[in-house]
Amino acid sequence: MARRVEVQASTLFEAGAAAVAAFRQQGWAVDALTPNAVLHIEVQLPPISHDVPLKAIERWLRTPSVSPKEEVAKRALRPTAPP
Repeated sequence: MARRVEVQASTLFEAGAAAVAAFRQQGWAVDALTPNAVLHIEVQLPPISHDVPLKAIERWLRTPSVSPKEEVAKRALRPTAPP
């Protein structure tokens, strides 16, 4: 079953992390967000679609940031408690 959430973000990985954070607030997400889950991300204006493995988004959140702006975004998107 596909689930959908709309988020606003500056980058693909920010969008993925924001979607995961929104999904984790829902009861069904615990079972659905497995390490092998892949998120289908559609970018609007212009419309572009990406399939991004959940592992890649979680790795992006853990790796050092390339800029202060990216670090601020990551801190806002990192879960406050382990999933």
